Amino acid sequence: MEASETFVDCLTRQFPFDIGTDEFVRNPYRFYEEVRRSSGPVHRTDSGDVVVLGYFEARAVLGDPRFGHGAQTAQDRTGYGVPARTFLLTDPPGHTRQRERVRRAFTAREILALRRRVGDIAARLVEDAARSGTADVVADVARPLSARVVADLIGVPEDLRDRFAQAAALLVRGMDPPGLIDPGTRERIARARVGLARDIGVALRRPAGTGILHALAQGADGRPARAETVATCAQLVAAGYETTVGLIANGTHALLRHPDQLARLAAAGHAERACAAAVEELLRFDPPIQLAPRCALVDADIAGTPVPRGALVFVLLGAANRDPRVFAEPHRLRLDREPRHLAFGLGSHYCLGAALARLEATAALTHLLPRRPRPTGHPVSYSPARVARSVQSLHVRLDPEGHGTGAGAPGWRG
Repeated sequence: MEASETFVDCLTRQFPFDIGTDEFVRNPYRFYEEVRRSSGPVHRTDSGDVVVLGYFEARAVLGDPRFGHGAQTAQDRTGYGVPARTFLLTDPPGHTRQRERVRRAFTAREILALRRRVGDIAARLVEDAARSGTADVVADVARPLSARVVADLIGVPEDLRDRFAQAAALLVRGMDPPGLIDPGTRERIARARVGLARDIGVALRRPAGTGILHALAQGADGRPARAETVATCAQLVAAGYETTVGLIANGTHALLRHPDQLARLAAAGHAERACAAAVEELLRFDPPIQLAPRCALVDADIAGTPVPRGALVFVLLGAANRDPRVFAEPHRLRLDREPRHLAFGLGSHYCLGAALARLEATAALTHLLPRRPRPTGHPVSYSPARVARSVQSLHVRLDPEGHGTGAGAPGWRG
């Protein structure tokens, strides 16, 4: 990779398929499978970098400290050229220190405390969405639910929340190769980054703040750590908002495309527990994040394939989650599978917000199911993003009055 490039600049020319096509956006799994059949679980590119498609190989890379980001502090640049401004793009010891400061907000106790509030928000959103008989699961449920929860968690002031939500979607889009983003969108992404940093700075100056935002603002010695806080909170807004939207939207779409599994879920007792279990298979089947980039920090190998120091390693989470060596009928949604997916990564960079994302998706499904969601025939579109993957709009018919779930729930097979 040339010194001036970032890792996203490499995507289009490194992958053995064209990720710039609409066909890839609609169904990347077909492309993954073609490469797996021709190259096996590890594919070496012409430049010497590596694309990992296998489940076992992906686990090995994600859990191996020889593969990281190449930066140890927030001031370094990563091994693939991007500035290391958050713990998500640093290696120990900087990663360990920064992650620990954020981790306290994602303890089991904190997530449990959020459970009722998340459920209440989801219930109100679904009820409002169902009044007319049709709704867009993304616009009416997934986006407002995720926006409210992440804003509460971070401590975003009420008057700044709409701008935070708008900026989050653009920040995720900015993870893609610049060549796949039109100039107008690139300009809006740049403005969103500046605007989000400005709004976080405004929030930090307010004396009565709560949440992660103000907890992070104090460094280990008690002094404000504003620059690091702005970068970290901006990353948390993008990661915690848009990826949860993708989980809810992709998961609901997958269930609608597999009516036998939707009926199975609706007929299960203990609706919340059944939905929580279903979320694991939905994460495997169509994860909201498709790619985990790494850099070889030393000379290493992946399943016998030599990887020289400095080489890029693209771990395709979506491909690993459909490895036929691990998952029977990998391209079929089956809610009876044992949860073994890699949608949240592995190792030291395992997603901090995994429990919260699961909680939000479970709440959304638990309250959607009694409304018997059915397709409307309206075309389903995906976001143009490639690294993140999310249904952009999903129109469904919903019953204005909810039905009980469990055996005997009316109409699911009719």
